[in-house]
Amino acid sequence: MVSENGDVKNDNKTFTDDEAALYDRQIRLWGVDAQKRINSSKILIIGMGGVGAEVAKNIILGGVKSVTLLDADDVSELDNVCQFLAPRESIGQNRAEASKGRAQQLNPMVEVTADGASIDDKPDSFFTSFSIIIATNCTKTQIMRLNKVTRENDIKFLISDVFGFFGFIFLDLGEHRYKTEVVNMAAKKGDVNVIDGLSRYISFLDAISIDWNLEEFAARAKKTRPGLFGLFVLLEFFEQKKRKPLPSSRDEDLAELLKLRDEFIEKNGIAKDRIPDDFFETVFGELGPSSAITGGVLAQEVVKAVSQKDAPLVNIFLCNPLTGTGYVENLVD
Repeated sequence: MVSENGDVKNDNKTFTDDEAALYDRQIRLWGVDAQKRINSSKILIIGMGGVGAEVAKNIILGGVKSVTLLDADDVSELDNVCQFLAPRESIGQNRAEASKGRAQQLNPMVEVTADGASIDDKPDSFFTSFSIIIATNCTKTQIMRLNKVTRENDIKFLISDVFGFFGFIFLDLGEHRYKTEVVNMAAKKGDVNVIDGLSRYISFLDAISIDWNLEEFAARAKKTRPGLFGLFVLLEFFEQKKRKPLPSSRDEDLAELLKLRDEFIEKNGIAKDRIPDDFFETVFGELGPSSAITGGVLAQEVVKAVSQKDAPLVNIFLCNPLTGTGYVENLVD
């Protein structure tokens, strides 16, 4: 709806002329209501590596209300391969602070804040003011704590990261209601019907606690591609080492990954060919192209979650490093 003075309006939200011009194509694509929700959302991004930088870029351009960049790590030489928000000369500086300037320049209408603290030093109350929390570069322990807070406070929660060529996204949106438009081809004019949808998600703890020995999961394990089980192994590596596998310690880290893989398949009764050795050949460091793909998909799911327009994926997206393909594993059904 457009007001007499040209402002785009929707209930309590009025877009200024500058906002209407900047977000014109988005408003035309998914409507005023969806853009209103996007403009009202407060996003926390934990971890400003390659994926964090990519999703920050996309959602800032999308016009959210505010984005907080939280990262206690310093910019390293490896960041120059995948992280484009922190300038090359900022090596040794805090990564969130170094990324703020370029992030803010993307869209002056979005409030961008940098926080160099560790999430372990933040009280649970810190996280409750956000609409969506995106966690990258986190251990399983940190993720489970965050997921508990998000579930108790009805906050949308997305987890993502990149290991070399391999990337993943895990969504826990609770009970998520959305609307989707379907063209009625039987109608003479191809009328559009708006359909209400509901997607239900499981917690991260439930996902990593699946007992694949159970009959209901054992049959599924035989058809599950390597990415899901490989992800569980990589998350366990990160939990124990507090870092990703590195090119500088490739042989040592590869041996540890294969050891953790063997422990995982023995515990869960999974055939070894479900996680072949060569899966772990390409999971070292953090590559820019993988971060771009994973971060792009992640930003798309964030927009769906906050706008309540179209169905978000349920509930794990994986990039297969062996084939270069992306696919979804549904652990809810």
